[in-house]
Amino acid sequence: MKSSRSSSGTTMRKYYQLILVIVCFISVITLLIYRHEYYRLRYVLEVLNFFGKPGLSEIEFCGPGFNATMLSEILRNSSMEIRETPPLFQQIDENFYSYSSFLRSYQKYDKLTPTHAHNIDTIVIGKASIPPNFRCNIWLENTNKPKAGRFSYKTVSEPTNDFRLYIFQCALSQNLGKPKGVSFYINDYNINPIHAPINRVIEVNTKRKPRESSSIKFVNNIEPAICVIPNQVPLVSRDSFIEFLVFHHMMGVNEFTIYDSMISEDIIRRLNLLPADITQWNIQFFPLNYPFVFAKSYSIVRDAIELDCLFRHFRLDKEEENKASHAMVMSWDEFLAPRVHNNIKEIFNDFDPTRKFKTLEVQPLLFCLNQPEDDRTEEGFPDIMRKTHYYIIPHKLKPVHVRNMDSMQTFEDIFTLNSSTKAVPVEILGAHKYTECRDPKIPNPSGTGYNETQMQVFQHKFEGGMAKFGQALVNNKIYRLYRSGKIWEKVSNEFVRDML
Repeated sequence: MKSSRSSSGTTMRKYYQLILVIVCFISVITLLIYRHEYYRLRYVLEVLNFFGKPGLSEIEFCGPGFNATMLSEILRNSSMEIRETPPLFQQIDENFYSYSSFLRSYQKYDKLTPTHAHNIDTIVIGKASIPPNFRCNIWLENTNKPKAGRFSYKTVSEPTNDFRLYIFQCALSQNLGKPKGVSFYINDYNINPIHAPINRVIEVNTKRKPRESSSIKFVNNIEPAICVIPNQVPLVSRDSFIEFLVFHHMMGVNEFTIYDSMISEDIIRRLNLLPADITQWNIQFFPLNYPFVFAKSYSIVRDAIELDCLFRHFRLDKEEENKASHAMVMSWDEFLAPRVHNNIKEIFNDFDPTRKFKTLEVQPLLFCLNQPEDDRTEEGFPDIMRKTHYYIIPHKLKPVHVRNMDSMQTFEDIFTLNSSTKAVPVEILGAHKYTECRDPKIPNPSGTGYNETQMQVFQHKFEGGMAKFGQALVNNKIYRLYRSGKIWEKVSNEFVRDML
């Protein structure tokens, strides 16, 4: 009997072992099938992200390299009118983030030279303490497999909080087809490059002919463009938004490129109701996703946006009319205020008539929103007209750099902008910054700045240059329409036209 029970127990154990082996085998097979389907789906998403899907704009499809923050930014801004390939931060690895890519060897496609037929520059923010060591692929039109390129890089900024601005370059010496994208991945042969995020490339003219003029002085060809970035506290009120656009439009600026994801969708929708023949401006919106602590990385993000701004304006043929001759990056709380002239086009024309300086440097002046208002100004004027003293407070303010596109004959000139700089005297033009002044060393959760007694301690100087534009601003058709509040009730630009 004992022997029979022992034999029966041994048999049961064998059955249990067999069942466990079968379950294990099925689990492994299921896991392999799941893994295979996962990589197939991921590959399809990558291809769709690169080549696009009919009926969707470039920004509406999210492929590899997008994180939840980027997706929410894009969806929230889906009503923005985006006519160009948007710049978006994508993670290359834990230390480097790509922003936008430009095919700078592109002049005319049928005139490409055999040597370095394709050279793609990508704006990258990365750790200053870690040398970039990557490989790159160039994706070509009408193919689903990339070609390996030659990777190199250059540093274009000083370190800021251990971050630095780089240009990653990927070159292809043979003309194998028209490039549509570029990707970077770790220099490790165990890494599958197909999973690297892909940046669409934007075509750039490598050489631009200077505009013709009848004499030494250029005639009627100053076309300034402003690329707008968020304030250091990345929120802008509806009033500040409209005041910035209308005021600088009065100063002669017709081209605005806005890099901001915090603009109210309703404001943009209402802005698009204004008829183009009335506004006579061109506004392009780009969402701004920053995978960093914004306050700590503000300076380096601003540098990246400036490069993107210059690259985009450089790609436009200088022989075309109404293309930017000067470009500058400004935040919503910065205003270029002329002293003697009535607009900045006259200043640039008189101050640098032969267009020989690559950079005009405009001195920043700090106007505190918590300073008392000037009683001599009109009651209905906005705050930017009623604050008439700039303060000498130990805040680090960067000057506004006006980049002269007419001085750039080749794409390489973009990287030597500071080699030829001229400072504009504050008696001619000032960069007014309107912000709440507070002690940066003392955190204040209520957000209040210095009180009136504290403000009296700081040295300040009178500057009433903005006040002379107050009446023109409040009489502006667009500004009056905004102040009336009626535009927020309309649903068609035809109704808006009747109100102007």
